[in-house]
Amino acid sequence: MPAARTGVFVCSCGPNIGDRIDIEKIVEEVSTIEGVVLAETHNLLCSPDGKKYLASKITENKLERVVIAACSPREHEVTFMRVCETAGLNPFMMQMANIREQVAWVTPDRKSATEKALRLVTGAINRTSRHKPLEKTSIVCNPKVAVIGGGVSGMSVALILADAERRTTIIERSSSLGGYLENEKLAEHLAERVAGCSEITVITGREPDEIVGFFGNFIINLGEDTDEIQAGSIVLATGCALDDSGKAVAPDEFREMTEMLRISADENGFPNREHDSLAPVSTPIDGVYVTGCAGGLCSLTEAVSQSEAVAGTILSSLIPGREVETEPRTSVISETLCRGCMTCMEVCGYGAISFDEERLVCTVNSVLCKGCGNCAGACPSGAIKAQHFTPDQIRYQLAGLLR
Repeated sequence: MPAARTGVFVCSCGPNIGDRIDIEKIVEEVSTIEGVVLAETHNLLCSPDGKKYLASKITENKLERVVIAACSPREHEVTFMRVCETAGLNPFMMQMANIREQVAWVTPDRKSATEKALRLVTGAINRTSRHKPLEKTSIVCNPKVAVIGGGVSGMSVALILADAERRTTIIERSSSLGGYLENEKLAEHLAERVAGCSEITVITGREPDEIVGFFGNFIINLGEDTDEIQAGSIVLATGCALDDSGKAVAPDEFREMTEMLRISADENGFPNREHDSLAPVSTPIDGVYVTGCAGGLCSLTEAVSQSEAVAGTILSSLIPGREVETEPRTSVISETLCRGCMTCMEVCGYGAISFDEERLVCTVNSVLCKGCGNCAGACPSGAIKAQHFTPDQIRYQLAGLLR
């Protein structure tokens, strides 16, 4: 089989790469590799002109594989994948080689930097020869919201969402709304407004037994005799407790909920934030938010302010009719090799793996899987492969690095 038509594009990134690496030498060297039909440099591939240039080169040269030698994939992998799609090339046939952070910025000697960069680019070329096209799928977001906790914070979020005609379900473990609050009049006022709002459903005397799913499609199970609650976002608005020393801690029930959602917590059991300053009400799990004392002891004013922030974030991100792409780079389990030890279930952070009692093997829910690869690394029998990070692809990349 003839080698795939591969194009290699080395970005100068202004002075960041070009001043410290001989990018012309890299182009000259990789041009001799089998399958490379085009190798060129560009000053700034991520710029509007750079993206147009890349798309035109892919189309004109009928490229089947693309290697981008530039900055960190974390910064621009999605950018270049979109360019490939625009040009009609499956985005997973592209591979980036990070020659800025991993080479130019840390290797002062120009000759050594050039040799190291050449190895990285060669490894990326080798790897793409084992790439396979993956297809993206999408699912429609559920615009409803589930609020766990019926205190002032929870009711405030629900009422703001209701004003925007967004249906919300409040789940409160006690027999009535209000929570533990000194200002009973405020709680009573909010409870009356909630009771008179057609957009809000209230379920009392219940708490989640199980929570699965992801942003846009969460499912909350409240017990065998209760219908499942489906929602696109979840708001944690429960209270906190004080231990014997007077320190605020998360109740055991709340800790169980954060474990269901795979949210990491601090030493007191309160969920960590996506970013303490930039996203103080968002958790690391997309679509799950924290307000009020669910995040630690706070004042009434702070609780209401946080609830407003949560509601605003939900309204701007969870849009009715919006489709969310599922992760194509999911893990796949071989039923022939799987021994049913369930090690993969222990390390999966998204609840995407279950055990089939009839076939005695583990299976992956491709909708829930986020492609982290933890299961593939932990599987003792080698039954699991992470698509787009297969052993074959990694071996070929290493062969290029060790040229």
